Order: sequence, then structure tokens, then C-alpha cells
Amino acid sequence: MRDNEYLEHHGVMGMKWGHTSGSIEKTAYSVGAKINPRELKYKVHKMTTKVNDDTKLLADLTKASSKESGVLPNNKNALLAIEKVGIKTHAKTVYDNLDKQDILNLKTYTDSARYSRSVNNYLAIGTPKEIAAEAAKLKQTLGKNAINDVTVYRSCNFKFSINGVAKKLDTMSEEELQNNISLLSKNFSGKSLKENRVFSTSTSPLFAIDTWRAVNPTAASTYNTYMIINCKGTPGVLADGKTNDGKSLVNTRSNQEGILAPNKLTYKKLEFDSERKMFAITVDAT
Repeated sequence: MRDNEYLEHHGVMGMKWGHTSGSIEKTAYSVGAKINPRELKYKVHKMTTKVNDDTKLLADLTKASSKESGVLPNNKNALLAIEKVGIKTHAKTVYDNLDKQDILNLKTYTDSARYSRSVNNYLAIGTPKEIAAEAAKLKQTLGKNAINDVTVYRSCNFKFSINGVAKKLDTMSEEELQNNISLLSKNFSGKSLKENRVFSTSTSPLFAIDTWRAVNPTAASTYNTYMIINCKGTPGVLADGKTNDGKSLVNTRSNQEGILAPNKLTYKKLEFDSERKMFAITVDAT
């Protein structure tokens, strides 16, 4: 690989790396998550969502189209179909091998954004050192189960460089851009990506990309990529699943979170989503 050809990851869904400010923040967030009206609304939505044959077919066709084209459509009904199927997938998921410590590990990770970023940061680059034990516990918990045959989504910021492709987006013609992307795609085909070993995703492309960009425009303006991640036996859990005795893995969420601890991400495709003005990168997570 030449020096000016590289692909790096910077961030998770609008977050900047940070350190936990302690148990007070975790507790406050935990309480807030339980009484937040948005969380309550999602819980009702989760219980009442129905997926008929037409919804399932539309979701399958949309995902098949995205697999072929490399980008998501802008049709909201199509994306809603994927979201509804994702909600039911979460609702039907049961884990029978998670103990009390595992549940504590998951709730601690999801209840504080700062804490989760510290865990992500440690697993990616080895700092902060004081989070090492907690990060190891989380990864061990996630390794007990796997997410298979589920596609999840994530907004992020990749640094692309083939003679400065990212810097030239506004000045390139469509033909020039496509040629450069094709070159990048050829060079990275079948290769592993440098990535965090634990990160949050969503089974809802609306939440992970479009809705998130709408409610966080400032943060979203720095994010130039969304990932389409095909889970193929990926260590991890669907956070809205349940234990076999009916207990929640995490406090009620509204982002259909999938927490992954992939051993390997294999690059499959890169396209430019001209409607969203974002790169779309497809990977297989194993």
C-alpha cells in the first residue's frame, strides 16, 4: 500500500473521545434513561410494532438493493421497514448465558456516554490505562454471544486519502470522483480495516444516519461516512434483547443498539452517497 493510500476511523456517532467523570454521572444518566419520555415512547413502540409480510419484503428488498448499490436509499418508508424489522429482531432476542456481572458490564457501558467512549478509546489505542479492567470485562461479556445475519449501521468520520480525495470532493467532477473511489475500492478490497474493537451500532439506518444528522447538525457536519456492517457471527449483543428470565440487558434505549466486539472487519465496498453527501462503506464483521 502506498503512503498516500490509507483509511482511518475517527469517532463513533458524533462522540469525541473522553474520560468518565465518575459514578455520579453514570447514576444520573441511568435514572434519566428510565424516565425519559423518548425512552418510554420507544418502549411502547417496541411492544406494539407489527411486521407483516409486506414490511418484511420491503426491508429485504431495500437491504438487497443497498448491498448491490453500496448506498442506502432516501425513501423513508423503505428505511422504516428496516427499522421495524430491527425492532422485532431485538424484541425476540433472548440471551441465556449472561450473569449478573455481565448485565452490570452492559448497563455501565450504555448508561454513560463518556464512560463508553473511554472504553472504546482503551480498546482502540490502549488509553486511558485506568479503564483497562472494565474494558476487559465488557469484551468478555460481549464474547459470550454473537450477532449473525443482521445488518447494522453507524455514522462516523473516516479519513480518506488517495492524493487528497477527501479534500477534493467539492472540486471534482462526478467522473473524477468515481474514478478515485474505484481506485480506493480496488486497493482495499478484501483487506482488514483498522477499527475500534468495541463500538455501538444500530439496526435502524434512520437513527444511525438520517435522524442523528437532523438532531445533531453541528456534530454531523464533521462526519463524512456511514458504515453498513454485515454481522456474520460477530461477538456482541443486541442491547434491546432480554435475558432468559425476562430481564433487560440495559436500561430502556431508543436507538436499537447493537454492541459489537468484532475480531475482524473486512472491507467489501465503498461508494459515494451523492444525496447524503457522505461516503458509504460496507464491511463484514466477524
